Amino acid sequence: MNEQQPFELPIMVRGYEMDAFGHVNNAVFAQYFEHCRWMALRQWSQQWMTETAAIVVKKLSIEYEAQARVFDELTIRLWVEAIGRTSMTFGQDLRRSDSGEPVAKAEVVVVCVDGSGSPREVPDSWRRALEE
Repeated sequence: MNEQQPFELPIMVRGYEMDAFGHVNNAVFAQYFEHCRWMALRQWSQQWMTETAAIVVKKLSIEYEAQARVFDELTIRLWVEAIGRTSMTFGQDLRRSDSGEPVAKAEVVVVCVDGSGSPREVPDSWRRALEE
């Protein structure tokens, strides 16, 4: 999966996501991106929940391009940028569903950890699912 064939998730902005300035609060964008990652992982493979590994976010970088307001229809996209030995880097963006106008973009680095929280290699089953 790459930027030309990303996972896509449509959403509609909800009223409780607004801040005092009448637009989506910046912290909500991180939640949008996280929700998309969970839904993508669910679609790719149920093995994400049964392996002896988990993923934790090491780095999240968000660039804001435009405001989003209540009832805006948006599409969150996700793709794999790189898979390392113990980490994976995802690219994500948020666009207006009707025009494709960019609203925000993100880069997320996650690390695979074992049950004790120590880094471990990306499981082969995960690697195969992400490289399809």
